[in-house]
Amino acid sequence: MSLFGIAWRTIRQRLLTSGLTALSLALGVALVVATLVIGTVVTQAFKSGSGLGYNMIVGAKGSPLQLVLNSVYLVSKPIENISWGFYEEFLPAAARPDGVAGTFAGSVQTAVPICMGDYFRGYRVIGTSAAYFDRLTYGGGAPSGLPRWLAKLLGRTVAAAPPRSFAFADGRNFRDDEFFGGVLGSEVAEKLGLKAGDPFAPTHGADDGLVHDPFTVTGVLARTDTPVDRGVYVNMEGFYLQEGHAKPVEGMTVAKPAEQANGTPAPLPREQREVTAILVETVSLPGLPAELTAMALKTQINEGRDGQAAEPIREISVLLGLFVRPLELLLLLVTTLVVIVSAIGILVSMVGSSLERSRDVAVMRALGASRGQVLATVLIEAVILALGGGLAGWALGHVLVAAIGPLITTNAGVSATLLSAAPTAELLLVPFLIALAILAALMPALAAYRTDVAKWLG
Repeated sequence: MSLFGIAWRTIRQRLLTSGLTALSLALGVALVVATLVIGTVVTQAFKSGSGLGYNMIVGAKGSPLQLVLNSVYLVSKPIENISWGFYEEFLPAAARPDGVAGTFAGSVQTAVPICMGDYFRGYRVIGTSAAYFDRLTYGGGAPSGLPRWLAKLLGRTVAAAPPRSFAFADGRNFRDDEFFGGVLGSEVAEKLGLKAGDPFAPTHGADDGLVHDPFTVTGVLARTDTPVDRGVYVNMEGFYLQEGHAKPVEGMTVAKPAEQANGTPAPLPREQREVTAILVETVSLPGLPAELTAMALKTQINEGRDGQAAEPIREISVLLGLFVRPLELLLLLVTTLVVIVSAIGILVSMVGSSLERSRDVAVMRALGASRGQVLATVLIEAVILALGGGLAGWALGHVLVAAIGPLITTNAGVSATLLSAAPTAELLLVPFLIALAILAALMPALAAYRTDVAKWLG
């Protein structure tokens, strides 16, 4: 019989003890894998927002991080609104009613307004213009919608993709004159089973709030692997016409707008409009990156009283450095200690059976096995337990991530599935477990190595 066969027979003879030992190790590994995967998914999700076709967000005075989380990642609550007049300061002369370029127009390539506050079946509703999908771009993410690790395994390129225009898997973008048109992110359409032509009615402030007038899905976005996939985007003209969305202005009544000559509702007056944030792409001066223009524009805006400017990449880097990575390391340390305790269980299990093992070893030696073969058999037994428990724990860890995926999405806006992975760290677990098992089995292995044959067979 081979050394592996002998080790496997020993495990089977002590099936209950061996099974409990492998189970404890599996639970520890599952916690490690779940921690690694969730940490990786969160980090990649935040990084994916850095390539969304704009390098600055302008909103009300307050926390710049909250402004970024709300506007880019569709989590957290809006700070406050900014006036329509302030938004117009970012527009060129051709886009303003007075025909005069705004104060910041010379530094701006694209300025797209967004209005927030409504929900549709748990997803955020964003009022915006057709320019959101016509002029903005997105980047990052593995090709063909595959997870990065799987794309790499298949030999696909995993480098961040260059900026790409939004594409539609079904239908098209809404037009600015389609007041009640809307576009759904790929995740929203998939989870809710909606397609182009279907109606949907957002609710005010929360899922159980006032039900607004229905919009019609004009298109469903192709998957982007960015927070855009989790959004419901409606024409902001229709958004403004919903009850509770008009800004109260002294001397003006908030009433149902009259219809225009063509039968469509009249747009909300400028005085009663507000926006939650402005997504700004700054111009690039000849030979210089757009970031330099952004720095000057940010300083100019923040020195004023009307709003604040935040750079998404900078704010997310601060978030990752101060909170996400330290928390991930802390959780990883705790779960690693759990694995080490489980490895000690291997040691206790094998030491506890030392009496029975001594008799078996004496028989092996009497049958001609060398001390080295005896030592190898004990170590192989420990490695089998470690690999068995480790593989079971790896699978259990991914099942755990998939099970709590909806909870993670609800509270953090991050999508975690069974295929989510932290490939580099997970692969390092294999040699780590083997080394840990060998160390744990070293003491009983040496004891077996020194077994006195005459004593046990005399």
